[in-house]
Amino acid sequence: MAKIMKGNLQLNIKTYIIGLMLVGIVICFSSCQDKDEFTPDPISGDVNEFYADVQGSHEWDSFDAATDHIFITDSNTSVHIPANSLVYDDGSDAVGEISVSLKDYLNMGELIVHNVTAMMCSNRILSSEGVLFVSFAQGNEVLSVKPESLVTIRVPEPNASVDAILYDDGGEPIVFDWQVSGQTMSLESWDFYWDGKDWIDSGYEFYITGSGWYNIALELDPGVSFNQPICVSLPRELFDGTNSDVFLILDDYDTVVPLEMNSEKMLFCASFSNLPQDSDASIVSISSLGEGNYQFGTSHAIINMDNSELVVVPEPQTKEQILDFLGMF
Repeated sequence: MAKIMKGNLQLNIKTYIIGLMLVGIVICFSSCQDKDEFTPDPISGDVNEFYADVQGSHEWDSFDAATDHIFITDSNTSVHIPANSLVYDDGSDAVGEISVSLKDYLNMGELIVHNVTAMMCSNRILSSEGVLFVSFAQGNEVLSVKPESLVTIRVPEPNASVDAILYDDGGEPIVFDWQVSGQTMSLESWDFYWDGKDWIDSGYEFYITGSGWYNIALELDPGVSFNQPICVSLPRELFDGTNSDVFLILDDYDTVVPLEMNSEKMLFCASFSNLPQDSDASIVSISSLGEGNYQFGTSHAIINMDNSELVVVPEPQTKEQILDFLGMF
């Protein structure tokens, strides 16, 4: 009887051990299977949240259409609107109170913050002396300039170049596919012209026919061009073309151009026909992961075959910190 009980006890112990082993196998199999099926959280955020958060309003002023008016921005860019020089869509003279809005982007950081590119059509790069948006309106109606009138824009620039050309948006606002403007522009020396705030001795002067975007720029004409694609990678687990923008800044030129997301390569890339070989460049990335979680990355490079693919690792930054970084360009 004792032998039988001992045998049953040993059998029960073996059965218990085998049971534990089976349970362990099932748990292991289940956990391993779960691990194989694990997928990371989808990439979140939209970079447009950053631009919406930092956009400032245009500088503006109001005046009576029948009076001569000069409007000057904080950057000392001025617009001179002669009396009775604005018209409605039907060609009749505008009457009453008119609003003039003017925003000037005079450095690379401002162009990035406002997502304005200095690149023109045909993948050719411009070196920009200044980008401006001008608008004349009465209520919700945008006004034009009377053909025989001369609305004058003056942009102060102590190192103004005689080779600069005036470009405009080609009638397609916000596209920034810059076209050579039909308006004339001249390099002026104003003999310490008083703009109402400061003495300005030189800069650019041009006439406009209505509201729109204008770019005072030179087309880059390097001796040797780098014609291979420039590509930048960001960590793929967090960043893509929806929540991030990447910009190429040429340090020796006043130019900033965006790199577009290549979804197949998961790289931000662009090709240019007049990118100067061996030029110094800064790569800047701006990302928004949602709920005010901004990331900023920067890297320096020399444009040549050794740097045709670059790596940027963004780091968390506040909106104010990013604006401070961009203020250096």
